[in-house]
Amino acid sequence: MNGPPEPRASAPHRAGVVLRRLFGSRALVYALYVAVAVFVTVRRGSSSSTHTTFKIFRQSFWHLVDDINLYAHYPAEQGAAAVDLFKYSPTAAMLFMPIALPPYWLAMLMWSVVSALAMCLVLERLLGRERGRVAQWLLLPEVFATLEAVQSNALITVLMIAGFIALEERRQLRAAIAIVTATALKIYPAATLVLALFHPRRWRFAAVTAGVALVELLMPLLVTPPSTLVQQYRWWFATETYDASDLAFGESVMKVMRQWFHLTWPNWPVQLLATLVLLTPLLLRRERWGDASFRRTALASLLVFAVIFNHQAERPSFVIAVTGAVIWYLTSPRGWLRRVPTALSVLGLQSPPLLACWILIQRDLWAGAGRADRSRSRTAPPALQTAGSTAPGTPACGPAGSGRATGPPPTDGT
Repeated sequence: MNGPPEPRASAPHRAGVVLRRLFGSRALVYALYVAVAVFVTVRRGSSSSTHTTFKIFRQSFWHLVDDINLYAHYPAEQGAAAVDLFKYSPTAAMLFMPIALPPYWLAMLMWSVVSALAMCLVLERLLGRERGRVAQWLLLPEVFATLEAVQSNALITVLMIAGFIALEERRQLRAAIAIVTATALKIYPAATLVLALFHPRRWRFAAVTAGVALVELLMPLLVTPPSTLVQQYRWWFATETYDASDLAFGESVMKVMRQWFHLTWPNWPVQLLATLVLLTPLLLRRERWGDASFRRTALASLLVFAVIFNHQAERPSFVIAVTGAVIWYLTSPRGWLRRVPTALSVLGLQSPPLLACWILIQRDLWAGAGRADRSRSRTAPPALQTAGSTAPGTPACGPAGSGRATGPPPTDGT
């Protein structure tokens, strides 16, 4: 005799299952990231476009080859409305060779697709499948903003996180290449080097980094003579010095403070104070250096800090800071005090909510071991999630399968 019929799932339940499957689909989120890259190329990919950023990137390589000033105005090349300059290092101009050679639209498509897919991959590598997927969805608007501006910020985010992951895996050469290359694009990723504090053989890493930096520093000699390269670095230094005194540009914390409180302070006092706040828990909480959650929280702190206290931060730059906020939120106990500023940051409100996130991140860095991250993802890479040794300075990089999975993070009321 047949038993009673099984109850059918309600329509809301079935809809919920479908939505969970859709949002958990790797193919869907990757397709959306690629679609954004293609959309940007269609919108910006004509050489007659008035958009100048990508033109500046491409032309910098040819200016380097032609031995002319990388940091001068070239309105004849960029269009009469051009108001921006090349501000990256001479090494960056050399690194732009792959996008200087192909046709304009193809180069932009390559640039955008690589940036989009690299963001997807590095988030999965850092956070694991489930949390990585959530991060990909949360960061999609920010990735769109930076890709639509055809900026380098997505790649800088990838390189900073890749440097952290390589340090966790004790691959010092790979870490040095990632961090030095990001620094060649924009100076502030050099702050990622502070994360080497948590790992053994620091002097060896310092030597490896110095070697990689020397190679990249001299790389333009492949296409330009030494005397011209020295002059290019002088021009670059002059450009950076001028930008450092600009109090009107950007969306940094310093700019917001000047607007809200009608201050006339320069940038550097606030930047110095923020640097001390950033470094103090990293230097003094030596007993937590062996804690993988502490190191990951330090990465989140660094990503947020690098943007909100950067006097040249602009809208496309905030993908770096929001990535840090999302990493911190997804690897911390849940609570409204974390959820609200993170949500406002994801919605694009920039420095004020990100500053709130950063202050809470500093609180977590000072907190006792076990408070900041009571949960580990079942799908996170073991090298980035295991407890490992508790000796100061020894990273938790256990063998595959050594991590212990636990349930979802509990709520701590904050």
